[in-house]
Amino acid sequence: MGAIDYLREHGFDAKVKGNRLVVSPSSKLTQDVRQFIKLHRLELIAEVSANDGTTRRSNWQINLEGKLITMIGAPMTYDEALAAAHWRWPESDILEMP
Repeated sequence: MGAIDYLREHGFDAKVKGNRLVVSPSSKLTQDVRQFIKLHRLELIAEVSANDGTTRRSNWQINLEGKLITMIGAPMTYDEALAAAHWRWPESDILEMP
């Protein structure tokens, strides 16, 4: 059973907005469910994101002045990864990966 299945069995729905996970109805969240969400946040984001038809990855190869850097983080789209890379390294570029 996936993390999203646990939430749905307890009457909750989840969606991703930017890099935030939004669980509703928030008024019915218990401490146990909040703790579950905290422990499984990245898994939940990956599961919810996997169902929207957009490819997301947790690691991206960055080209910074001829040096390759691996950027690792929460699952993100190519555009989100490019924005994150440019924020850190304005002159960087992301290598397309199959």
